[in-house]
Amino acid sequence: MRTSANAAPESVLIVDDEPSLRTILSFIVQRVGAVPVVAPDAATARQLAAKHTFACALIDKNLPGENGLDFLKWLRSVQPGCNALIVTAYGNVDSAIEALRLGAFDYLLKPFEVDALEHRLKLALQQYRMRQEHERMQAMLVQADRLASLGLLAAGVVHEVNTPLAYILSNLDWIDEELPSLRKALEGQKHAGKELASLAERMAGLESTMRDIREGAERVRHIARDVKAFARDPGDASQLVDLREVLDAALKMALVHIRYRARVVRDYQDVPLVLANEARLAQVFLNLVVNAAQAIPEDGGDHEIRVRLWTGPNGEACAEVGDTGMGIPAENMAHLFEPFFTTKPSGEGTGLGLFICKSIVESFEGTITVDSRPGVGTTFRLSLPPHVRSSRATRPAEPVVSAAVS
Repeated sequence: MRTSANAAPESVLIVDDEPSLRTILSFIVQRVGAVPVVAPDAATARQLAAKHTFACALIDKNLPGENGLDFLKWLRSVQPGCNALIVTAYGNVDSAIEALRLGAFDYLLKPFEVDALEHRLKLALQQYRMRQEHERMQAMLVQADRLASLGLLAAGVVHEVNTPLAYILSNLDWIDEELPSLRKALEGQKHAGKELASLAERMAGLESTMRDIREGAERVRHIARDVKAFARDPGDASQLVDLREVLDAALKMALVHIRYRARVVRDYQDVPLVLANEARLAQVFLNLVVNAAQAIPEDGGDHEIRVRLWTGPNGEACAEVGDTGMGIPAENMAHLFEPFFTTKPSGEGTGLGLFICKSIVESFEGTITVDSRPGVGTTFRLSLPPHVRSSRATRPAEPVVSAAVS
């Protein structure tokens, strides 16, 4: 039995002021294969829960210094994944209902049968393990979608890198030819003014070429940096995120899909910062932008991909990605966010993109909706709660139209 050591991944917190009962509960926890971590009161239990993660908790309703239901409420706020069982000798229907309303997994009366408590504790642990496995699988699906998107972007990245590389190599070839010629010319000079002026012009040309090479190399570095940032596993860390920066990054990544299909129309108004994972939001916007581009036929028409940002009526940060593409048939609208649903040809879509988008947005307590009319276009709208109400100045509210994304 442990009292203050580091809790194992599947530890059970026992909060009871009776030493004999703590011993019995610890024995039951060990029988189900978990590690008991005991506390004689709520204050000690708070200290333990602030440092360690628990799969389950066995909480006495009547504790010295703090009511067990008050501790339950606090525990649910700091560890919502912990399945708590209230154990009490002074139970009634009202307290049981209150415990369940506060998020208790179960409610047991003393005296209890050891087998009965063991069975309920096993159920609580099983649910915890299933929830952990679901979260692990969800994370794997998100990463799989990221890799699928990265594969989709590979051809575009190669194209974008090849363009600056082409003039870098071309300019290097020119410099390789020009430098020996300049060296020979300088070696043969006998202080002739006209020839030196010609050499000065050629040196100026070299300087200009070197600037072009530097610019091209910077472009390659930025492309590589964007791809690396998108490809890496972002983990679960959240931070303050500016949706404008995330949306612009997604547009840059999807440039090859947009360039020959549509022009981008930006309408960025003031939006608050949001507390989210920047890489995961970039995954959402990239998916939506690529889908918008793929929905637009390559028919030479005057098509648009419209991206908007604005602040909602309740201070929320709102974003919109719309297109003037083919639209979505009515019979498909109800299935858009279902896993593995896709209308793309075999091999061109996993059916996970929009499902992952919805999961990511909802994980940040946001919402995503869609509006579409066949033959007119489709618009996806996101809403995320603000982290702060104020926001710094953004670009002008008037729409900014661009034929390409820089």
